[in-house]
Amino acid sequence: MSFLGRIRGAASRRTLLLAGAGVLTLALLAVLVPALLLGEDGSDECRQAPDSARAQANDPKRAAKELDPGEDVNRTGPLKRLLRTTGSPLCEGTDGTQLAGRALVAATTGRTTADQHELARPHTERAARVTHAAVLLLSEKDRSSPPDFPLGLNPYLARMFASYIQDTSRGVTLGEIRDWEQPTATDEEAEYEDRSGSGNWATPFPSGHDVHVVFPLPDGAKRVVRRVAASPRAFATLYDAERARFAWYLERLTHTGQKPGEELEKKTLSASLKLGLGQSATFVAELMAARTVAVEDGLAPSLAQFDRAVLRHTRGLYHPAEHQIHTRPSAATLAQRRPDASAGQGKRAVERLMDGRVQLYAVLDAWARQRDIPAARTERLRTEMDTWYARGLNLR
Repeated sequence: MSFLGRIRGAASRRTLLLAGAGVLTLALLAVLVPALLLGEDGSDECRQAPDSARAQANDPKRAAKELDPGEDVNRTGPLKRLLRTTGSPLCEGTDGTQLAGRALVAATTGRTTADQHELARPHTERAARVTHAAVLLLSEKDRSSPPDFPLGLNPYLARMFASYIQDTSRGVTLGEIRDWEQPTATDEEAEYEDRSGSGNWATPFPSGHDVHVVFPLPDGAKRVVRRVAASPRAFATLYDAERARFAWYLERLTHTGQKPGEELEKKTLSASLKLGLGQSATFVAELMAARTVAVEDGLAPSLAQFDRAVLRHTRGLYHPAEHQIHTRPSAATLAQRRPDASAGQGKRAVERLMDGRVQLYAVLDAWARQRDIPAARTERLRTEMDTWYARGLNLR
């Protein structure tokens, strides 16, 4: 071959190589670009949290002010941008769900995620309104199917709900106050109508300083909590908070197992006592059912793995005091109660912890023995709780 032919051959091969490289590059771009833009489920583009979230995450007052939807809950734009409830969803990760979650925790609890160990103060109107609006936005899209916000938000939403555990378990189990149009209520406002004989529909033991969140209808809190409970860490946060609340409730009952100021009904339980017991029984049952649904829907690998993870994340077990307690702390502090015992380790500990009925009955029975509650009355209390628990297991 002539020298000129060799040059032409080399040029031809180089052209082919470049063409091949170009085709390969286009193929890679065709695969990688959509992968970079799609959310974790591969179905849509995802976006990061807005730049303002970083400052909000470190400044609770600023976060509550900037995310406050207003008394009529009409200014939800900033919260929509934070949670990406419209358009492209939040991306998972540090600058997506984690940053948005930290900002939400700061706005709704009044403390940053790093300061959650500090004693909680009663919630402000703004913080409670942000909580109401967050649940409204996360639950209102396509009500024919469960909410589908990114699972990376779950640990942060769980902290938010735990900070309002009295309102959360009431909203999930008893439903919302249908003739109350505001997104929040104070202890004093909650006495406007004696719906259950308790004198206060927001809490059985009002402190007088609390601002309560009134979750949106219909079933806003229940729909969101069900998805939040699909993550073991979030499940543990909610489970701990409700069991702490149950201990708080029992230790304030009288030696006859009544709410203070109520007359003893020997053969029946008062309406307020039924609701008090039923609230914990139903909420725990709902959590247990939610974890089963999470496995069925592929959000968790198996019940065994889920339950072991919950044991790792739980703070422990909660027992009521052996004597009647008369103080009325803010409901915002209930989830901060220190556990009274470790949940243990190993398979046996997992089985005990994750049997909600066993957990509740063990606490109730120990309280009844310590307070010398008559056996017949204790049995009525157990029966009432069992009825509510069985009803709560029917999630779908």
